[in-house]
Amino acid sequence: MSALLGLFLLRKPWLMVRDPELIKLILQKDFSSFTDRSSKQAHADDYMFHNIFNLNGQAWKERRLKLMPAYTAAKMSMMFFLVKKCSDILRNFIEENTAPNNVIDVKEILSRYTTSVIGNCAFGVEIDALYNKDSQLYKMGRMAMNFDFKVLFKMYVSYIFPIFSILHCFDLYDPKIKNFVINLVQSTIKQREQSDINRCDFLDILTKLEKNQRFLRNGHSTYREDLTTDNKNKGLTIEQITSETFMFFTAGLEITSNTMLFCLYELACNKEIQERLHQEVLMVLSKHDNIISYQALQDMTYLDQVINETMRRYPPFPFLTRVCTKKYKLPDSTLEIDEGLSLLIPIYSIHHDPNYFPDPFKFDPERFDAQHSTNRHSFVYLPFGEGPRMCIGIHFGLMKVKTAVATLVLDYEISPTPDTEIPLQLKANACVTQPAKTLHLAFTKRNA
Repeated sequence: MSALLGLFLLRKPWLMVRDPELIKLILQKDFSSFTDRSSKQAHADDYMFHNIFNLNGQAWKERRLKLMPAYTAAKMSMMFFLVKKCSDILRNFIEENTAPNNVIDVKEILSRYTTSVIGNCAFGVEIDALYNKDSQLYKMGRMAMNFDFKVLFKMYVSYIFPIFSILHCFDLYDPKIKNFVINLVQSTIKQREQSDINRCDFLDILTKLEKNQRFLRNGHSTYREDLTTDNKNKGLTIEQITSETFMFFTAGLEITSNTMLFCLYELACNKEIQERLHQEVLMVLSKHDNIISYQALQDMTYLDQVINETMRRYPPFPFLTRVCTKKYKLPDSTLEIDEGLSLLIPIYSIHHDPNYFPDPFKFDPERFDAQHSTNRHSFVYLPFGEGPRMCIGIHFGLMKVKTAVATLVLDYEISPTPDTEIPLQLKANACVTQPAKTLHLAFTKRNA
């Protein structure tokens, strides 16, 4: 296939880019010409979309600069105790619910586990979505990620007719979601201030940024002004905190639970790999007082390889998008990319290109050992993107996945059931990579 391919998405022309060197130029070396993910900016009143993922230009640069302290590896290690607490609840829940036939609805359980982790780390409230079947946060998370006909129709209309977004004729998210999230954030911040509570979580970090932009007294009346003024030296408004917290929640909920699901599925189908990983977990924990700690996870190199291979086979997003923000001439070519043209990088296709990954549909963690990784082009593996706009929450996402996988592999042998779909089919009409059907796996308790 050609390194460049022109196509139309509805009414708009797009350029598909497959060549690793061109991708490197776009995402990293010449990033200044491709800074935005989308040419469309949400209306100021639809502030739930004004987060680091959706912002463009200078607004994105300033927001990322403010948020970087919240996403460092050091901050993630401080939050590990909250993740570990949720993984212990997951272990107990699996043990209590595998007695009848050992079969688990993996997606349901992992989504609830992820909701608990993010609820504790993002919203700063004690949430146990595993045992509490009526968890409001879990319901709102599922509602936010349910792209039903109504939501898809709104997205279609706003894409085809931008005037609807300019005039703000509707919010893409259900008002119930918006009201629930902002009330949760506001009430949590107020309670912490009144009781002088510090939890070392994501909301706590963002609240410290908010101190110079006090907003709790009158709703969202200053947000529009904040969008149009130089605010790089200010903190965050309560609405900005809400939008970032909500993005932290929704992105982490679907991507993390799906990555864990695919990882457990492949381990169930590849017993040799599962046993090798089990032995590594045992060996590493023997050097860490038999406790899964943040440092112990860093020492599990084969676990890293397994998760990397999972994200190669099932990248969280099947593609990346960028917009040319200033006219760009391709090196050693007469071709120029016009300002405003949208670009598409097909991650799933590149991850399954036999030129880069021989026998691409085989699950093989050895692809990510030191030797193979060194010999491979660095821009053919892009589960989190690359360059300045790569996923800012990479450390937190990997910490959640590693903790859950290590916990479950330590205690259980995981196997497919007669109903497990092999090979696994993927959902065709989804924005993220996810299975088409419910996935059930069998969990058998290992001998102590």
